[in-house]
Formats: sequence, structure tokens, C-alpha cells
Amino acid sequence: MEIEIIELKKASKEKISHILRRGKKELEEIMERIRPIINDVRKNGDKALLHYIEKFDGVKFEKAEDIRVSENEIKNAYNRLDPKVLEAIKIAINNLTKFHKEQLPKEQRVLIGPGIEARRLVIPVESAGLYIPAGKYPLPSIVIHASVPAKVAGVKRIALCSPPRKDGTLYDAIIVAADLCGVKEIYKMGGAHAIAALAYGTETIKPVDVIAGPGGPYVTAAKLLVQKDVKIDLPAGPSEGMVIADSSADPKLVGADVISEAEHGPDSAGVLVTDSLELAKRVKDEIMRMYERLSEKSRKFIASTIERGYSVIVVTDTIEEAIDFVNNYAPEHLVIHTKDPEETLKKIKNAGTICIGPYTPITAGNYMLGPNAILPTGGTAKWTSGLSVDVFLKRPTVEKLTKEGLASLRDALRALAEYEGFSAHINAVEVRFE
Repeated sequence: MEIEIIELKKASKEKISHILRRGKKELEEIMERIRPIINDVRKNGDKALLHYIEKFDGVKFEKAEDIRVSENEIKNAYNRLDPKVLEAIKIAINNLTKFHKEQLPKEQRVLIGPGIEARRLVIPVESAGLYIPAGKYPLPSIVIHASVPAKVAGVKRIALCSPPRKDGTLYDAIIVAADLCGVKEIYKMGGAHAIAALAYGTETIKPVDVIAGPGGPYVTAAKLLVQKDVKIDLPAGPSEGMVIADSSADPKLVGADVISEAEHGPDSAGVLVTDSLELAKRVKDEIMRMYERLSEKSRKFIASTIERGYSVIVVTDTIEEAIDFVNNYAPEHLVIHTKDPEETLKKIKNAGTICIGPYTPITAGNYMLGPNAILPTGGTAKWTSGLSVDVFLKRPTVEKLTKEGLASLRDALRALAEYEGFSAHINAVEVRFE
């Protein structure tokens, strides 16, 4: 297993297209496969949900009420959890809460003219559903990153779901993190059927207004399928990390950052883009050395991303070409290892989050630095951003006119309404002056 070094000017269009697309083709195929599952849960509720939990999660619950985590399970989770993990969870919640509180927008009030007032309100959605993946590793950090912005936004009802283990339980850290974040509904279900239950509801699970949280291809595909009926945060997953580096970079740090996101799963990606062939070769050697020290599970997933051609090293002629490639790829995570990272940062237009400086690994942001780690993947950073309080907020506007204000607009309103052929619009103005 060796990560491939690709010289951009010599690479075929097919090779470059494969790197840029990563798992998109698989996602499109999956959407068609899971459509019947979504429809079944929507139509048949708890019966279908229990069936798919048994089929895909491998757990047979006797009744739908058993899907929800009980108060006793929450209490036991606290008793069993390692105190060091508990303290780390609390630190992460505190840091993210600080950062996300600063995101809260203020209501706007503008006096357009005499007697003409416009306002923009800030109102949280009433309910949110959060998806927490747990198939490969327990991820309490994702619980925090999904829950904190919803809580800070003021969402009253937050429902969270995560795939159960074979014994029908959730990891203690996931339960505790959810409880500390103020989540009152915790469900033991995963995959497309869980997304369907959150979107459309069942006899025992109420539907939500917004669904947020990352997941594998099946979860991402399910979110895309239900978004016509419920708001989703963003396509988040599979994970991807990209590094842009020049000859000044430390090969060891670069190599560590390249593979850190690739260990999430076989469909993840770790990419280095550099204008230095010499650095590329040294990073390749460092990756191989570090690879041998990693856990068996991490090695397995990293190897798979390399074999699929998602994790590669791309060599360009200039740093400008490297920056162009980064912006075209639009990575979830970008790490800048250049001589002047702040100058490079000015030229980055498309990325979910950007780590600058030699002491800023992706790891820090993934857990507790403050910004959200639920980020756009698959190139969607070209048009969207990571999870924030905005996802859980609505901003309706308020319009208010006095008689004098309406009078000042009367002629202009009539002119446009007549031009567009809307006589009832004209009437709605004129009756106020009769």
C-alpha cells in the first residue's frame, strides 16, 4: 500500500476527475437504493422502523418505545463513563458554546422613509433532529458539535439518534454528551431509516423541522432525499482532509495531517497538494512510517482510501496552481503549511474550515477548539458553510406603513402593479384611501 504521487500536468482528465468527485458517484447510486426505505418508514411508521433497525442495525426491539434511551440508561451511562472523558466533554461544550453564542444575529429594524418601517426577526425553529454516526467509532464530539448550535439558537425540542450496538445500547459517552447538551430525546437508530423517522415521524417519534449531523453515504443520501420536506444542514460526509504545502513545510507534520481524516472510513479522503516534488516524496515516506504505528482499524480505512484513489498527493508547477486545485476541490478541512500561511489564506475561496500554522492540527477543531466540525463535503464548500446557529434559525420580516408612508409609495405601487397586470394588487392599495 503506497499513496500515489500525481503530477498535475501529466495526469489524465479521468484521473483528476476521479480525485475531485471522490465518492459522489457512489452517493448518486445509493440514493436510488434507499428511496424505498424512506418511503416505507414514511408510510408504515414504527412497524417499518423496527424492521429496518433489526435488518440494518442488527437489534430487535420488542416495541417502538424501546428505541428511546430511558432515564435509567442515562444514569448508568454517567456512572460508567471515564471521568477524564467526562471532563473533556465538558471542556468541549464550554468552548463551542462560547464560539456559537457569538454567532447569534440581532433583530434588525430599519426606517426606510417617513412612515415606512421594515424589520427582520430572529426566531429559532421549534424542533431539530440530530444524527450522530457511531458505526466505526463512538463519536461524542459530534454530539457536542451538533447539539450546541441548536441549543444556543434556542431550539425547544431536540431529538438525537445514533446507531445502537449489537446489545441494543448506545455508547455511554454519546448519551452523556447529549444529556449535558440539553437533549431530551435520544434514540437508538441509525442509517436511512433513522433519517426518515426524524423527517416524517412515526407513531412514537414526532417529526422535526431541521435535520443536522454528519454520516456515511447512506445517511447523506437519505438527507438529500428528504430535504424537500424538511430542512437539512448540509451534505456532511464522508470525511475529507486536504493539505496545501510548499518546500518550507515539515514533511512529518504534513503527512500526519494528510492521513488524519482518511482514518474515518473507506470512503474518506486525505490529499496533499504541493508545488514541491521533493516534499511530496518525503511526505510519502513519512506517511508510510506513521501508517505502521497506527491501529489496525485506522490502517484498514486509510489503505482503502488510497486504493480507491481518494487519498493522493498532487504535485503542481506553482503554488498558484496548487491554490487553484484546492479551490476546485473545495475540501471539508484544509491545512495550510506554507511559508506565509496568512497570505495563502487570502487566496482560499472554497473550504469548510481552514487550519493555519504548524500547531493547528485538524484534530483540535474536530474536538474542542470552538468552530463547528460538521462541515460541507464532496465539493459543497463552494456554496455552503459548516453547521452554525443559522441552520436552526428563521428570519421572517415585518413590514409596517403609516397612511402617510403608504401615500408616498402609492403612485409607484400603482405603476408597477399595472405594468405586471395585477389589478387586485392595485385595489389593495386604493381601498385604503377611500
